[in-house]
Amino acid sequence: MIDVRPPEDVFEDVDEGVEGLLEAWLVETNDRVAADQPVADAVVIKTSFQVLAPAAGTISEIVVPKGDTFAAGAVLARLDVGP
Repeated sequence: MIDVRPPEDVFEDVDEGVEGLLEAWLVETNDRVAADQPVADAVVIKTSFQVLAPAAGTISEIVVPKGDTFAAGAVLARLDVGP
């Protein structure tokens, strides 16, 4: 199991405590994804970005629902990379 997290660089130049907003999931639970495939759209202080799958596998759990906020390093989803 691998955690899907937002890219660290989007939080580099923002104040501590600033959160991101998960605008949309591009996948659903049990969807198969490829490594580096966009899985979600998010925004941090007017900067939109895509969250990418860290590896190929199956989305086993979406932790942060669409419309919720998240902190830097938060687990957004979990990816099952098993066979």
